[in-house]
Amino acid sequence: MAGGPAGNPFAANRHADVMGEEPTDEGAKLRLIEEVKNRAKGAFSQKDMPSAEMLYSKAISLQESIPGKIEAALYSNRSMVRLNLNKVEESLADAKKCIEIDPKFVKAHHRKAQALLKMNEWDDAIAAAQEGIKLDPENKAFAEVIEKAQKDKQKDVDDKANLKRDAQDVTVELHNASTARAPAVKKEKKEKKEGAEDDEDLSMRGYKTRADGKKTSFFHTDISDEAKKLIDEAGFGKPKKIDASSVADDAAKGGGSTWNKAGTYEEKGMMKWVEESLKSKLVGISFAVPTGGGGSIVVKDIENIKGDANISVSRGKRRHLLDITFDAVYEGSVGDATGKGSLSFSEVTAQDDDFEVKCDIDTSCTPPAVREVFNAFVKNAGHGLQPLVTEALKKVTAEYKTK
Repeated sequence: MAGGPAGNPFAANRHADVMGEEPTDEGAKLRLIEEVKNRAKGAFSQKDMPSAEMLYSKAISLQESIPGKIEAALYSNRSMVRLNLNKVEESLADAKKCIEIDPKFVKAHHRKAQALLKMNEWDDAIAAAQEGIKLDPENKAFAEVIEKAQKDKQKDVDDKANLKRDAQDVTVELHNASTARAPAVKKEKKEKKEGAEDDEDLSMRGYKTRADGKKTSFFHTDISDEAKKLIDEAGFGKPKKIDASSVADDAAKGGGSTWNKAGTYEEKGMMKWVEESLKSKLVGISFAVPTGGGGSIVVKDIENIKGDANISVSRGKRRHLLDITFDAVYEGSVGDATGKGSLSFSEVTAQDDDFEVKCDIDTSCTPPAVREVFNAFVKNAGHGLQPLVTEALKKVTAEYKTK
């Protein structure tokens, strides 16, 4: 059944214009692929994972119809999106396809390891991460996957052992309860000697008579008055006030606090530092437009900073977590004409500098002549404003890793 008035199944979707297009010549297909890829990156930066998956799938479908044009990165990107959608098996299939196309594609090995980790295939996840380490020994993300896989695997072993022990305990308890209900076997008492105390009732199994004549558990131990006196003098079991002056101020190895000398685990939020650094290092970056009319393009602000940034200390080892997105708002002028737009950065991490970047132009206030300049000197990843901003961003992430 047709999905809309024109038979487009995506008619109700905001990307219906590109999803419904089916060009036949190669040039038109390539132009549509670029448009779809840009929209997919934008959807991902906005956390719209269903749209991102749909758009990446469209781009892959178009590329598969052109011999020799398959991009490994598209499968890696869709694998990442599907991980976010918890489509783990599909994510794993995309990661494997990416590696099949380009065995040296580092991110695909990481996606593969992450998917296997979510599937509780710990040994395979470790193996996938180790393959990634061979390609990028400095990438800490692989070491983190291996560490988590080892911990999860050990936890699974411990949980199974605990379940087995609990099951055995229940069996013993059921057995004890069953035997406790059995009628006690009466035994004849020995002939009572004149003046002797009554013998202990043997039917009271598991109990004994204390010195004061009361019944108590067989395992109860009476404490003598002398022992009680020694315990009282030693002060065992009594709360003691801690002298603050006796607490050392030395920091734990690796950056732990005074109260955490073992450095077992601590975490410090770094989003404020990241926000301040991005604005101080990126705002003001400018590029002089090399055209007859002159002009320049300048980063005016950093907006929509989202994600996580924290530094953890675990047993003396520091880990720098960084996973953010943000928009670098720019303005430009060519002669008397002006315009503005934004560079949307995603997948900004502390592990690598392969950021995802999407260039947006505000068409409502940017005339065609200025748009052409922006397309040439902002959208272009190799020349103009974008590489200047990217280089400054790399310095921010490098500094972050020294904190």
